[in-house]
Amino acid sequence: MLGETWERAQVRMARDTAAGSTVEVQKGPISTVDGVTPEDRSPVDAVHHASFQAKLNAERRHHALSKELSGAKPPTVIAGGKFKVYELVRSHGIEVPEQYGQWRRPEDIPWNDLPERVVIKSAFATSARGVFPLRRNVGGWKIITQDRTMTTAELVATLVKLRDERKITRPFGAEEFLDGGGLEQLPIDVRTYAFYGHVPFALLRRPERHGDLDAARFRPVDAHGADLVDPDNYPALASTDRAQLPRELAVLDQTIPVPKNFDEIIDAAARLSTAIRLPFCRIDMYGIGDRVVFGEMTPRPGGRQWLGPELDVMLGEEWERAQARLTLDLADGASPEPEWGPFGDDS
Repeated sequence: MLGETWERAQVRMARDTAAGSTVEVQKGPISTVDGVTPEDRSPVDAVHHASFQAKLNAERRHHALSKELSGAKPPTVIAGGKFKVYELVRSHGIEVPEQYGQWRRPEDIPWNDLPERVVIKSAFATSARGVFPLRRNVGGWKIITQDRTMTTAELVATLVKLRDERKITRPFGAEEFLDGGGLEQLPIDVRTYAFYGHVPFALLRRPERHGDLDAARFRPVDAHGADLVDPDNYPALASTDRAQLPRELAVLDQTIPVPKNFDEIIDAAARLSTAIRLPFCRIDMYGIGDRVVFGEMTPRPGGRQWLGPELDVMLGEEWERAQARLTLDLADGASPEPEWGPFGDDS
């Protein structure tokens, strides 16, 4: 009960701050209290370690409460969809996939004019739903890494059905397919865990088959690309029941190459994480040759995000430090709104 009351209070405070209320302590008519020492005001020592999974679960509840109180999605750039986020990213001089156009309806997409390989996506979609990496094939389009060829009419019907079921949302866009190194190969993505200017951890992800989450392989690394998990000694892997492990640990693959421009990827993700004014966000990036290309932002990654006690504590502490830095910056006058870079604005 008290935990839920706390979370609702936090939502109200965030809403008031966004509306212009000061984050400074508001003193009453009696501004001093006799007998209160600095030691009395010091917080007590934490009883338990920080937990990334617990923080993420709380953030998911916080987001749901925000929607409940406002009746809509919170007004953030991320809530504006993928294409609005692209504008913010480009304003910071960070590359996004080349855009071929946006349309209100799947029927309006000029399919005959698109490149031989292209990605079709909606403003709100995930890799498993509403994102289609396509290759032109005899009789229509082939979803890359899958066997089936769909006619243009079938592809349009699929998008319309997802839209009508409210699983994806317009507009629909066509963008560059990022080459994974082969005709039927998806690119390796770098899933950075970004904490308001600091990126201590990343998951290199090799997708084997589009839309099949269980077929992906992962390599957990630190900010320098060094392995964070030793498969022979990591405690989280000690259990013989691998079905109980999170997907990212059950399918480790330390042969996934670290991009040669990994340092630039980490730097770009760190800059973006500061700009969006969130203590945590997963920011997905790609290293395509010499290019550093933005993928997407996910402030509340779905599914189980437990990577064993060591990483859970480490990432939980990073979240708490990031929240403290963000709170201090807001108290010093920083805007709670996302910061647009010098190469664009929010117009």
